[in-house]
Amino acid sequence: MADEVGLEFDWDESNLRHLARHRISREEFEEAMTNDPVYLGFSDETGGDRWYVLGATSDLRVWYLVFTVRDQRVRPVTGWDAKKKLREMYFRQKGL
Repeated sequence: MADEVGLEFDWDESNLRHLARHRISREEFEEAMTNDPVYLGFSDETGGDRWYVLGATSDLRVWYLVFTVRDQRVRPVTGWDAKKKLREMYFRQKGL
């Protein structure tokens, strides 16, 4: 799926394990990132920028996702289920 929109992801055991603790699978993260996420902003953290987005899976599970870009690949950092206000904002932005 990632190749369809030109995104490549940087996965390793560390970020896979971290996301699994938040009950987010690799497939769900990639799906949310390729389903036209809503960009919330970024911050300049030590070691690189952190980007913040709201993304949804095809079954409309909305995530708050954090990632960085490393060597032109999306490197997932963390994520969690979006709270009610953020889900509502996501759906308003998408016209749903």
